[in-house]
Amino acid sequence: MANENLQHLVTPFFRTEAIENKHASKAAGRPIFTDMEVVEVRLAGDRNFAPVFPALSMWERVNDPMTAQKYNCSEGDELTYAERWPEQYARFKEGNIQVADGTPLDELTFLSNARRAELRALKIYTAEALAALEGKNLKVLGGDGYSFKQQAQAYLDKASGGADSYAAAAENAELRAQMDAMKEEMQRLREAVVLQPQEVEREHLPPPAVEDMTDDQIKEAIALATGSRPRGQPSRETLVNMLQNLS
Repeated sequence: MANENLQHLVTPFFRTEAIENKHASKAAGRPIFTDMEVVEVRLAGDRNFAPVFPALSMWERVNDPMTAQKYNCSEGDELTYAERWPEQYARFKEGNIQVADGTPLDELTFLSNARRAELRALKIYTAEALAALEGKNLKVLGGDGYSFKQQAQAYLDKASGGADSYAAAAENAELRAQMDAMKEEMQRLREAVVLQPQEVEREHLPPPAVEDMTDDQIKEAIALATGSRPRGQPSRETLVNMLQNLS
């Protein structure tokens, strides 16, 4: 239940970015760009945190049977961001409008049109996301924030036939588990960033710093530039030197 609630705070947005292929540019003597599918991960209530990842890069490696069953794969498989959010990725590929999963803010009659616009500007797109806000992500709503949060939760409780009030739910262990899970997810996202957040109108994403990349990411960068991954099990120092020599 905690992870199910947590997903309402995160909204993926897939798009295509033009990324400069430095190796090809150097060889051609002019800028060469390659279209890359990327996903911008938007967090409800946070204007500034919106990391961007290659859509087909690894999100995580499956290490337990439950995750393998959920994503219909095997333990040890690598899951991409596209596989993490298959419905949103499918909408992107089909050219359809990408929407956040959940109850639209238009259903919350206690919100004015102006308030709905403010919430969307803060990447809060659904009643579920509004009800799940905590900490600094809730404080950005100002003095009405907690009231909106309570009313959103009351709406969801009534819609689902639940009898528990949000005030009681805020004290139970399940909600604390949800917050712990959110902190872990945030930390993992920050550590996994391979492309810096960019404005939509920017032409391309800057390359990540080599020291911030994992060995697998360095291998993928070498493969992108040369057309093939390094063979064998070269040391990290060797991989770093290979990538730097391609710059």
